[in-house]
Formats: sequence, C-alpha cells, structure tokens
Amino acid sequence: MRSAWCGAAFSALFFSGVGADAQQFPSGGVFDKWLNASAPECVPVTAFKSVSTVTDLSPAQFQFVRALYVALPPMSRTLPPGDHAVMAKAGDAVMLAIVSGGEACARFLAPDFVQAMLGEIREGRVRQVGLPVSFVTPSGE
Repeated sequence: MRSAWCGAAFSALFFSGVGADAQQFPSGGVFDKWLNASAPECVPVTAFKSVSTVTDLSPAQFQFVRALYVALPPMSRTLPPGDHAVMAKAGDAVMLAIVSGGEACARFLAPDFVQAMLGEIREGRVRQVGLPVSFVTPSGE
C-alpha cells in the first residue's frame, strides 16, 4: 500500500534533520490515521474536512504536488490517479492530497518549505537564474 506509508517514508528520508537547511518535520497530528501503514488506500476528502480546513490547489500547484508525489519513496513509475489536489491544514500539520472522484488516494505531509513553494507557484513568482558558469580560466586559456 504505497500511499499509506509514503508520508512516513517521505518525512524520514527528506526531513530527518540532516543538512544545513533541514528543519524539524512536524507531526501529522490529526492526519496520522490517513498516513500510517494501516490506513485505507483511498480516503474521502470529506473525512479531511471534518478535522481540518481544506483548500483546492490551482492547476499549476496540482502539477507540482503530483510530480513531488511521484518522487517520494518508493518512487512511482506512474502518475497517481487524480485530477486536482487539495491542501488540508489542522494546527501545524499540513497534508497534501491528490484527488479523484472525491477521494484522495495519494497523500503526504508538507513541511514549511513545500508550503512556501506552493505559495510561490500560486502567486506566479519566478526565480531568476544566476550567471552561467564560465569554464574559461582568468588567463583566457
């Protein structure tokens, strides 16, 4: 059951506090029951709405969430089912879910930096590329 343990694997691998930019990954809180190994594969979005504030994500945000989900361990060779994504917030915990037919079969916790990226996507912000690397030595060789 890929989606059931994906959130735990994602947090353990990417947000374990390793590296200079690492941050403490928040607990899943009310979302834990939908992210553990015994969770059902698909969960009605209405279940999230009963314990959190659920916001529909834009089409661009949906594509970002879908691509991020595919890269989660275990990496998928197929896109998850769904035609849009939602963000569910409860306290400090934020869960992202890809939705099809009112059910979320792909879901995971989102740390602060992923939430910030989603905000940048929503606002249409673009980061400028820096100067290209030059392989010419100062002496021109």
